[in-house]
Amino acid sequence: MNKKFLVLLSAVMLVALGLGAAGCAATPAATGNNQQSGIWVSGNGKVSVTPDTANISLGVQVEAVNLSDANQQTADAMDAVIAVVKAHGVPDKDIKTQGFSVYPVYDYDKDTGRSFIRGYQVSNTVEVKVRVIDQTGSVIDAAVAAGGNAVRVNNIYFSIDDLAGAQDDARELALLDAKAKAEQIARVTGVSLGKVTYVAETSSGGARVEAPAFDNKEGSVTPILPGETAVTVTVQVIYNIK
Repeated sequence: MNKKFLVLLSAVMLVALGLGAAGCAATPAATGNNQQSGIWVSGNGKVSVTPDTANISLGVQVEAVNLSDANQQTADAMDAVIAVVKAHGVPDKDIKTQGFSVYPVYDYDKDTGRSFIRGYQVSNTVEVKVRVIDQTGSVIDAAVAAGGNAVRVNNIYFSIDDLAGAQDDARELALLDAKAKAEQIARVTGVSLGKVTYVAETSSGGARVEAPAFDNKEGSVTPILPGETAVTVTVQVIYNIK
């Protein structure tokens, strides 16, 4: 065989062996830095809680030919709404402006093919936090009566003022769920469960409902039912294997 060919073949084999060795040295198993070791599990915990706060979005919307008239009527209607809300025991800190807008209102003249300003629309919206759920219907009815046709009840959602206790209970349930799963995996696979090396969590809670239709009969109270909301916690846990 040609000596030059043998020398070239030997050189290629040496390079190939060198690359293979370098590739082996870079793997996690060779370096002892395997990030996938241990038992990885997730756990879920859920606690049902009755909301203690109603958040109402109350708006006032007025259209008039003159902008100054629309603005003044909107201000008067919102003042009346805020006054009755406060009269029902809602403090200033629980009344917050959500939005204020002014828009021209256009009409179209089909004879001339042109648009023209018919008037102006002014809107003002506040979020009212009612901390006594049983008063929610009465607050809505009073606001509607005070603001008249200008009032808009955009939506209602319920919340829990202090979630800490419910989250603690849900977190404990989630961790116990994760531990039970890890113990089962260890038992079935014939290994011993070691210490926890990593924990992460995510939590959620709350519910939203649309405002119901209003019954304007004298003396009626709009029914508002908070129901229950679920507070959930999910954890990711990694256990060592002994």
